[in-house]
Order: sequence, then structure tokens, then C-alpha cells
Amino acid sequence: MSWIQVKFVVDANQVDRLSATLEAFLAQAVTTENAGADEYYEVAFPGQPTWQKVRVTALFDAEVAPEPMIDFVQQHFTDEAGTELPVQVESLVDQDWERVWLDSFKPIEVGDRLWICPSWCEPVEPDARNIILDPGLAFGTGTHPTTHLCLRWLAQQDLSGQTVLDYGSGTGILAIAALLSGAQSADAVDIDPLAVTACDENATRNQVDHALHACLPDQLPVEPRHRYPLVIANILADVIIELKDTLMTHLAADSTLLLTGILTTQVDRVIATFGDKMRYHVEHQDQWALIIATPNA
Repeated sequence: MSWIQVKFVVDANQVDRLSATLEAFLAQAVTTENAGADEYYEVAFPGQPTWQKVRVTALFDAEVAPEPMIDFVQQHFTDEAGTELPVQVESLVDQDWERVWLDSFKPIEVGDRLWICPSWCEPVEPDARNIILDPGLAFGTGTHPTTHLCLRWLAQQDLSGQTVLDYGSGTGILAIAALLSGAQSADAVDIDPLAVTACDENATRNQVDHALHACLPDQLPVEPRHRYPLVIANILADVIIELKDTLMTHLAADSTLLLTGILTTQVDRVIATFGDKMRYHVEHQDQWALIIATPNA
């Protein structure tokens, strides 16, 4: 079967109404993504996307003429300036979409002998540290700069005997990387039960389920004996700021706090929130930053 793909860019408050309209015109699928350059969101991050501009993509059977639908949308939807919505229309050739999707994921090296390998691929370096993931659930695959920055840092560490907290864990990719870097155990926390399930499955897939515990935030003990030498939060700057007290509660003395999901323009605000009792080293990739915080001597 061939398809017609139609894309509109709308203000965030119009997404639900536009999606319903496209479905009424027999769209087989409707997806959304950020159409701005200033925000990022993953399913694993707490909260809801705060995109201002949203790209809405609808997929139609090629036998459905898109013109009546486009005319209707242009008559009933406008942007903030009252002008017609930007629209793109393209034909998609018939192909094995599952095969195309699978082929889009390849093993990637994210640090010194640390690889992310889709479950259906053979590792490039079988004797290296290979994290086997199934990207079927979109909780992070290591390709985004924020995750990549953390993985690269973890690949350089000897975490022998340490306990690790991965707060906002998604797939558990960072907790698994910490275990492969020598950590004794890791707790992976996420507000989304699907993320907890994905984390458990990936722990089993990577044969670290004996050392990785995935849970919801209210299932994580807060007693002093459950404080961690390494706490990782790959979330978003605003959420990290909101979670400051929570993260510090779980941080042991003489420990390391990794903070990312942070734009370079947000670094100073995050550091100011955590204060001068810690010293900070910042690493950058594209417009994203990783803050490595350790206690002052």
C-alpha cells in the first residue's frame, strides 16, 4: 500500500482539535513533534511537553484525496498572525516500514569500548561493554546529546563497588552503563510505569537484573543508608530545579551528581540553584550541557 503524508505546523493549543479533524478525514495515523528549536522532550521525562509550535503529521491511504481535508483545515485553523498554516504533502512509496524502521537503528559507540546495540544487531565488538536495547519503547536510545554526554562520562569511570541512583531513568540505559562500569548496584527511578517495565526488561536483556532495581519515585527508600555515591538526573532543567531537594536528599557525602537534559543557556540557572557548596565541571555537546557536581574540598 502507498501513502500520502501531510504535515501541518500549529500552535500547541490547536493540536488536539487538529488531530481530531485529521482523523475525521480518515487519517490512519497522527503523530506530533516539536516544531521549535528551543525545547526538547522525551517520553521518559516527567511532566508534559511544553512545545509552543507543534508539527502534526497525518498518514493517509493514497486513495484518499488530501485536497478537501487541506482546504477544510486552512478554513478553520490559522497561526497566531491569522495566516494559513504551513503544510507539506508528500507521497510515500510502498515499502516494508518495519524493516526500514529496524534498519534505522545501528550499533553506536558512545565511549571507550562502550556500545549501544539494538537487540536485533550483532555487536561490533563482542568483547566490549555492549548495552543491548530494544528501541521499540521511545524512552531513549543513547543517540540524544544529553544521554550521550552521560554515557561518555560513565565510560571513563571506575565505579567499582558503588551504588548508583538514576533518577528519570527511562530505559535504564544510564543505570546499565554504570553497572557495566563496575557499579555494585543501581536503582532506576521513573514516574512512568511503562519506563519501569522497559527498564526491567532491559536489565534482564543485559543480564544485570540481579543488580538493577527499577521503581516509581514513591517506592524509593529515603533513609540515610540509601544515599548514593553517584546520582544521575537526565531530565530537563526546570524539572531538575524542582527536584533539587529530592536529589540532594539521596546524595551521599563526597559524592558525584550528574545533571543533564540542560541547554547551555540554562547552565548558570541550574548551578545557582544547587549553590556554592559544590564545585562544577561542565561538558557540552551541540546546544546541550552535562553538569558534573562534586562537594567542595
